[in-house]
Formats: sequence, C-alpha cells, structure tokens
Amino acid sequence: MERGTALSAVPRFAIFVVVFEFQSLYLWAIKNPGIVTDSRSGEDFSGGCIYIICFYGWYMQANFSEQLRRAISHERLDAYRQRGTSSDDAELFTHYAWNMALSESLYTPLQCLEVCLRNSIHDAATAYFKTDTWFDVPGVLLASELDKVREAKGSLLKGKKTLDAGRIIPELTFGFWTSLLDVRYEKVLWPWLLKPVVPNMPRRIRIRKNLSKRFNHIRTLRNRIFHHEPIWHWGDLPNQHSDLLEAIRWVNPAMMTFVEPFDSFKSVYNNSISEYRKVVSALP
Repeated sequence: MERGTALSAVPRFAIFVVVFEFQSLYLWAIKNPGIVTDSRSGEDFSGGCIYIICFYGWYMQANFSEQLRRAISHERLDAYRQRGTSSDDAELFTHYAWNMALSESLYTPLQCLEVCLRNSIHDAATAYFKTDTWFDVPGVLLASELDKVREAKGSLLKGKKTLDAGRIIPELTFGFWTSLLDVRYEKVLWPWLLKPVVPNMPRRIRIRKNLSKRFNHIRTLRNRIFHHEPIWHWGDLPNQHSDLLEAIRWVNPAMMTFVEPFDSFKSVYNNSISEYRKVVSALP
C-alpha cells in the first residue's frame, strides 16, 4: 500500500485525532482494522491501521527525545556535541548513558580513597600534635583552611550536633584535605606526617610534591564526576583509574583489598559504548 494512498483514505476526523488525541486514535485504529482502503480499487486493507499506529509511535519517539533533552538540558548535551559526538539524539543519549556508567564505576574507589585519606591525615596529625583537635592548634592551619573548619563547625551547630573531632573531620571536603598537601604546608606538616599518611608509597618517590600532584589530579577527576561532567572522552581514563587504585594502596592496603571486589570500571570501560547503544535504541 502506497503511503499517500493510505493517508488519503483516513477520514478527516482521524487527522484531527492525530493532532489532538493520540491515545484515542490508537484505540480507534485497533477497533477498526479495515477502515483504511485503497481509493483506486476499493480493496479493504485489514491491516491498514498499522500506518496510523506507526505514525503514533513516531510521534511518541520524537516527544520522548524532546522531553529527555529538556531533562538533561540542551547546554549539557552541547558539551557532548563539542567533544565530537554526533548531534543525532540517539548518539547523544548513548554517550550520556555511557558517561553515567563510567562515573558510577569510579564512584566506589573515589569514595574509599577520600575516606581513608582524611582519616589517615587525621590520625597522623592527632599523633604528632597530641590532640584530635589539631586543626585548632594555633599556627597549624592557614586562613583559607581555617575558614573551611569554621564552615564545617557552623554546619554541625546548625544541625544541633556536637563539635567533636569525629564529626568535624567528615564535614571537611576532599578539597580541604588535598589543600593540606600544598607547598604552604611543606614545613608545617610534611616533614613529620609523610610516612604515617602514606606508609606504602615507595620511598624513592615519597615526597610531598608527588603526593600533591597525584591527589590533586584525582580531585579533578572526582569533581567532574560529582558535578556530572563528561569524562567518557578522556583517553587516559584507564590510567587515571590505575593511579586511583595505587593511591588507595599507598594509604591503606586493607582498603584496596576491600575495594577490588566492587570495582567495576574495567568491565564498563572494556564493554565500550556499544552496550549502551543497544539499550538506548530500545527506548521509546
């Protein structure tokens, strides 16, 4: 059946339904399977309603894509276009899905690194300064880090929680802990805290500068993931994953052993984008 012939045979009121009542059209077509005829021969096409249903499905697909674009935001999807992704909706959504999966797979080691690093620094500083509130000791922290401690305390007070070290430490951001690796703290912290904080870092490279470079590089990856930014296009992502695991091992091998069974990055990355293309193609 020619497309033009089939559409011409649809009653005018059906065109109105197409525009304003898609669900009603769907039901109408199902109940009237032979309503569409060939105007040249008068032959009854018992499956003529399929054309209308296909049109309905096409509309829903277009509507789904538009709604999804709005949900994600055109600006965010533009970041994928700018990195070489096709402007085709299916490809944009596929890359977005793969990026989500990659980010999810890296969340576990990032979380474990952040937790064990802050606790390692806190334990080492507590032992050296002989107080678990070492961050309040005059001359230890500089103005910018003192401000972050005050913010953490303010947040706890707002929640009517006590200001003990066990609550303050988790309130401090990963950025706070990596800032302590700056050259500004070279002579304040790191002549004494280096080995206790990263006891398994090879001695030949165990200097504050290398520690700062590694953990700030990881912080960049962490921030992009936690702010839902694209990372799929980073060619060195497998290397960054390896560096992340190595950093955990430097701080605490037991944490590395704990992370390994839950680390799914390699499987997600090696499966590549093709698996997500299949899933997205099956969406409405």
